[in-house]
Amino acid sequence: MTLATALFSADWLLRVILSGRVVMSRRPVSATLAWLLVLFIPLPWAGVILYAIVGEPRLGWRRVQRYQRLTDGFVAKATVFWRGGTQDWTTECEPYKQVANVATAVSDMPPLRGNHISFLGDTDHTIEALIKDIDSARSRVHLLYYIWMDRGAGERVAEALERAAGRGVICRVLVDAVGSKHFLRSALPGRLRRAGVKLAAALPVNPLRMLFARVDLRNHRKIAVIDGWVAYAGSQNITDASFGYKPRRKIGPWIDATARVEGPAAQALEVVFLRDWEIESEERLGDQLKELLPEVPIPDEGSTVHVVPSGPGDAVSALRQALLTAIYSAREELILTTPYFVPDDAMREALIAAALRGVAVTIVLPARVDGVVVGAAARAHYVDLLQAGVRIKHFRSGLLHSKTMTVDSDLAMIGSVNLDMRSFTLNFEITLFVYDSDEASLMRMLQVSYIEDSDDVFLEDWVRRPVWKRAFENTMRMFGPLL
Repeated sequence: MTLATALFSADWLLRVILSGRVVMSRRPVSATLAWLLVLFIPLPWAGVILYAIVGEPRLGWRRVQRYQRLTDGFVAKATVFWRGGTQDWTTECEPYKQVANVATAVSDMPPLRGNHISFLGDTDHTIEALIKDIDSARSRVHLLYYIWMDRGAGERVAEALERAAGRGVICRVLVDAVGSKHFLRSALPGRLRRAGVKLAAALPVNPLRMLFARVDLRNHRKIAVIDGWVAYAGSQNITDASFGYKPRRKIGPWIDATARVEGPAAQALEVVFLRDWEIESEERLGDQLKELLPEVPIPDEGSTVHVVPSGPGDAVSALRQALLTAIYSAREELILTTPYFVPDDAMREALIAAALRGVAVTIVLPARVDGVVVGAAARAHYVDLLQAGVRIKHFRSGLLHSKTMTVDSDLAMIGSVNLDMRSFTLNFEITLFVYDSDEASLMRMLQVSYIEDSDDVFLEDWVRRPVWKRAFENTMRMFGPLL
């Protein structure tokens, strides 16, 4: 047998073995078919190599065991504090009790009442507000971001951390190793460490790790917690408004939305940070949980906020289940904004069902995105949605990066999650559900400002586009479960 014949035989043997593994793994049918398509790409070893790299959401068994060992009990202990007689949230959440129950079941985090929340839709204002809160910090500052620029906003926030550390505030910074690679290679990490700031990189990438874990599993969260009582979460990274701006391709600037929270929900966000910090750093904080999460008096007024973390190490499709429940709860209106829209069958059918039962469903997407394949896969869903009566709007003035949802102006959602399978199953994400009609109405006002700066997509125009565009989009749709 020649070497070429042996390699050919090995390639096809592995394709058959991996195909059997895909079928037996009980994935969604769409994902199973997509991977079978990839495995039988007519290129030697291409499908096998691709599956070996990104075929399964492997975190690495050592990492999973360490994570469970180090952080087991964090949420359980915190929940004891939150439910200590003063955190009865059932009355405030009664209209959306099913949504709250699902979100609690899949995330182990309960809703927390007594919060004051504001929504920030301007990058500069968000960064300035964060810097102001860091400058007011008295005990600790915890920051977790996917992208941290090495200049502009990144340098200004770093300077605020240096000032805080200089007056004795404990500062911890966790950034994603890939999303913040330019920051990690710059002079800023050294400056921060010399100032006394503790810094770590999440999910580092190296050739050895590729053998045991997927390197494209990323920590996509954006969280800031100051003194355990003020917190930020949303789509805004530590970046300027000019980040990612590509005028020649007419992509950008990025338009983000962030929630600033004062109250007990900040403690829930801090628990998410602490769990991630424990696994990525050498610092152990489990025995300080009572000091970090003291029992505090609950304000008589305020919103009920539900912090829902998700990721490959949590319950399977945790956030997806909560979102589906929220969509099915809509009675009158549903508005969603997202930069990347590649829904699975269940999500698409939930949106179609909502429109068919008379709910006014509006999806606001950027007119241009920074990914050709993802953009094409999204557009392949338009016809089905438009035929059902879903309104699709194309935002004109930049890459709309805000990830928001409102249901009947009573329930609001804001976070880091995109409406695609990567966010639902691969990335570590954070989402806030706000059970408050006043705050949901404020979120809706922000969404309406996006709608007013958008163009309608009409079914009759969409179906008349060139055949080659529709063929390309439908082809990319087949790979949607893998994007």
